This record gives sequence, C-alpha cells and structure tokens, in this order.
Amino acid sequence: MEDLKKLIAFIFQRSGKEKMKEKDIYMSLSFELGWMTPGQGKKVVEKALELNLVRREGEEIIPNFDYREIEIPLGFKFDEEKLEEMEKDLLSKIISKIVRNTKIGEKKIREEIRNISENLEIYPEIAALVVAKRKGIDIKEFIEEAKNLFL
Repeated sequence: MEDLKKLIAFIFQRSGKEKMKEKDIYMSLSFELGWMTPGQGKKVVEKALELNLVRREGEEIIPNFDYREIEIPLGFKFDEEKLEEMEKDLLSKIISKIVRNTKIGEKKIREEIRNISENLEIYPEIAALVVAKRKGIDIKEFIEEAKNLFL
C-alpha cells in the first residue's frame, strides 16, 4: 500500500493539480510515463479507491491524504512487480512477505496460519498477521487493508 500511496502522490505532484479525472490518471501512467497499460492504470485507480487513498467526486479523483507531504525518491518507478503485488489478495501478500523475510517455505507458513486460524477461530488473514508479528516482521503496511476487509 505504501508504494501505491507514493504512486498517487507522484501523479498528483507531477500534475500540479488537486483533482484529476480518472482518465487523466491512467493515461498519464500508460502513455506519458509508459509504466503500464491503460487497463492496468484503471486497476491502480480502483485499488486506490478500495483502500480509501482517494475518493471520487463526480468525474474527479481526489487524494484522501496530503500528497504534497509524501517524499518521492529519486528515480521512483511503479513497475510490473509492484503492480502484481498490488493485485494479490491480502493473505497472499502477507505470506509472501513472511517467506521473503524468514526463508521458511510457503507450505510451512500456510500450515502455521491454518492451525492458528482454526484453533483461535479467526480469519486466515488475521492469523497470517499474527504469524508475521511473531516472526518479528513489520505488518504496518497491511493494517489498513485488513481493517477495510473486515470492517
């Protein structure tokens, strides 16, 4: 989600506008920057709406955060890998991060999540957050998405 927030900030900072038409956002991502197809650009806007990073007012998209305060690193690019990660469901994203940070196999991680989920009678996504936290992994990036999923 942090990368998506940076992307939204980048687009709005680059445009110099406080509001943009949805079409202008995905056209900028695809034709001006060449980072993705227009269809992928539409998915970016949909995901930003879903995560409450932006809101729609009529035909315009407005950030729900102060995009001017976000520092964009030099050479920032939203690539195919970040797009694929964004499209994964929450459980898959958490599992991927646990596997990357612990070098424990995905099968073993999924088994641990399933056991916790069944024993505590909680959603697998919440069990995955518990597993990640127990292994010392920072889970801040997943909290907002988890809230949106279950509230």
